[in-house]
Amino acid sequence: MVFRNIIKSLLSFSLAAICLAGSAAALAEAKEQRVWLNVVDPGNGSQCEVQAVFKGDHDNCKNDAAKGRSDCSKETGCVCTRQEKKVQWSMDKGGDKNKEPFAIVFNQGSDNPFVQKGSNECNFKSNKEGNLRCRVKGKDVPKGIYRYSVEVSHCKPLVTQIKVY
Repeated sequence: MVFRNIIKSLLSFSLAAICLAGSAAALAEAKEQRVWLNVVDPGNGSQCEVQAVFKGDHDNCKNDAAKGRSDCSKETGCVCTRQEKKVQWSMDKGGDKNKEPFAIVFNQGSDNPFVQKGSNECNFKSNKEGNLRCRVKGKDVPKGIYRYSVEVSHCKPLVTQIKVY
């Protein structure tokens, strides 16, 4: 009888440990994503353009919950993220033009999925180092595609998106 209770306890503990390890792995799956920005002069006398690209060691779009990159291109700077995770935009430090400030503007018909009040408030303007980091809101942010513009004064803005899964 005592032996049976010990085995039951060990099995219950093992099952609980496996469940906790699996849920921790699922929660750790999404990592902060960075979008690299670049100001490009086309060289033919036309207006400069903002370009963006995702180059990361961990691509959140590749996991099962995000369902891939068919609607989220790396070459346009689209990243996949979850609620409560952060996204960072950084100017590529390749030259003087890339030290220009930029702003993120939700003017493409999408709601803003980022925190707007409190200690994690996102002001949507880059800092002096050319970085901006914002946290996606919590459970009240619906899953889907959020389109926005990256604006640098005197340049043609870039329209891109974030996929919240």
